[in-house]
Amino acid sequence: MSLLGLLVWAYALVFVSGSPVDNGDESLANILNTFQIMDDKDVTVAISHALKEASLTNDTCGACTGRLAIGKSLSLVRPDLVPATFEKWCNDNKYASESTCATNYHRNTVEASTTGSNFADMLQLMDPYGYDGQLYCYYKDSGACPKPKTPNVSLSHLWPAKQDKHKVAPVSNGSDTFNVLHISDFHIELDYTVGAEVNCSTSMCCTPHSINAKSNASDSSASNWNSFYDGSHYMDSNFSFVRGDKLSNPFQGVSIPAPSFGHYHCDAPELLINSSLNNVVDFAKKQKLDFEFAIFTGDLVDHDEIRFTDYKMTVKSEQYIMRDMKSRLGDMPVYPVLGNHDTFPYGELAQEGYGFSNKDSWNADMLADIYEDYGWLDRKQADYARHHYTGFSVNTKQGLKVISLNSNAFYKKNHYCYWNSTNPDSFGQWEFLIDELVESEKNDQRVWIITHIPPISDSLPLPSKIFGEIVERFSPSTIAGIFFGHTHLDQFNLLYAKDVKSIDTIVNMAWIGQAVTPWVENNPAWRYYEVDSETFSIMNSFNYYSKLNETFANEGQEPEWLFEYSARDVYNVTWPSQAPLNASYWHLVAEKIKSDVSYRQLYENLAKRWSPYVPDCSKGKNCQTDYCFLSTFVTDDYDKCVAQLKSN
Repeated sequence: MSLLGLLVWAYALVFVSGSPVDNGDESLANILNTFQIMDDKDVTVAISHALKEASLTNDTCGACTGRLAIGKSLSLVRPDLVPATFEKWCNDNKYASESTCATNYHRNTVEASTTGSNFADMLQLMDPYGYDGQLYCYYKDSGACPKPKTPNVSLSHLWPAKQDKHKVAPVSNGSDTFNVLHISDFHIELDYTVGAEVNCSTSMCCTPHSINAKSNASDSSASNWNSFYDGSHYMDSNFSFVRGDKLSNPFQGVSIPAPSFGHYHCDAPELLINSSLNNVVDFAKKQKLDFEFAIFTGDLVDHDEIRFTDYKMTVKSEQYIMRDMKSRLGDMPVYPVLGNHDTFPYGELAQEGYGFSNKDSWNADMLADIYEDYGWLDRKQADYARHHYTGFSVNTKQGLKVISLNSNAFYKKNHYCYWNSTNPDSFGQWEFLIDELVESEKNDQRVWIITHIPPISDSLPLPSKIFGEIVERFSPSTIAGIFFGHTHLDQFNLLYAKDVKSIDTIVNMAWIGQAVTPWVENNPAWRYYEVDSETFSIMNSFNYYSKLNETFANEGQEPEWLFEYSARDVYNVTWPSQAPLNASYWHLVAEKIKSDVSYRQLYENLAKRWSPYVPDCSKGKNCQTDYCFLSTFVTDDYDKCVAQLKSN
């Protein structure tokens, strides 16, 4: 019997028959012992060859699930050899580029954010030939399998029947409001280098390792740029701006040099981040405006290639941004969530209780300490965040409950989401959320939910479906607001109760906060909400941005931050002045965007904050899927909408 045959047979014995069965002189124990007594290099070579054999078929789905089955057999006896084996197979057969093979399969180290050890963990627990394998091969292996049908499961047994009084939203008796700051997606580029290559062929530009491989590519306006000041910074004492020294010759070997405050093809230098935070504080002082608290919807670490994203850089990025927020915002409470970049390795988060959560506990410990030290969470809340890092809740002094969720628990790039994936709640996150909502509903308390990834953007279908069901059950009486980040765009999502999208079937909506990072091709921005003091509904939002391209030729001076728009006014929707900007309001906005190209263009202008890269919606298929994104909340609904659009 070939090694491939032995591997598949071993898998079948354990996971089909359920027990070892003798086959002549070859027992399961003898087969598995073969892996233990063979030289490590020989095992790696032999099994990488078996992986190649499994891939020699036109059935891409069968090839993918077959590789997973072989890997599972190996992971049960020699999980330490899984990364090297799959990396060798990937490189030998040119299944992907060398860097991608390393990113996906090289063992975990502190040197780079490679995920091979997480892949091995996943293999030990997953069912390669079931929904787990199908899901993995669709989302993590370039669509090798068709998208599998989402299991028809629910968590409705965890909540009581909805009473009539909870089928309507509370109405305010007064007109008092307070203000809440929303900031998101800083993505600090610690090695941002003034004068480095902007026109790079790598994933992240403006760094010492950025390479220009785009022949004859240039920005015709770059010859007029003069904002090349090295060492510019803000004083720690009074936050005043200090311009650095102008570089004498920033153009050697560089086609387009990086300006002082950042560029659209780069993540944010700390200088730009502190400029945005200073603007928040200065604006509040000038307007005599108080922010009762801030919500931060995730992503502290930059988008650089995995080989340049090491453990120390991840830790430093997280610590620096938290420090900068605290130093600039002072005693203002900040309620944060973690983004998909805010972990090491990138995007990974293991469930508690299955042997792997210790790989993530360092991050939860460090950040919970910061939250407590800065006074954002009290001891009990911080302890919960430390030990149950898929979520925590805070009761604000205004009487609102803020529930923070870690969206890596449903992120499609997280390996740990691909085992037992028919389980609607393997992380226990949804039960936590439901328990909090049931408690608040019982006490007639309103709730905001904050997380990083919108369910239709990079979320797996089943948790997305469950999230939507939870929101529908506890809307409109309990859930007063939902807030996301991640997309870097100024957007919103709508949840409808039925396939028919009408003002009668609208359930709730979610706000997606703009990013401070300009990556990719957006102007940096922030916003604040005017909130009803009784119902905690959003009465209005006010958005501020900076035209980053105007800092390229301003001799290194600070960016100018400008008022962009008021959400109540910008779309010219007829709406009662005392009514909150609820889901019904945003349904009317979405209908305008759907039916009128001028409103679609306005939406795109605002989404990218009037950057030079806003698409022209009147040309070709630009902006075609905007309505699908805005009018759906669940992954399957969005996919269905886009498929229908393409078929028309």
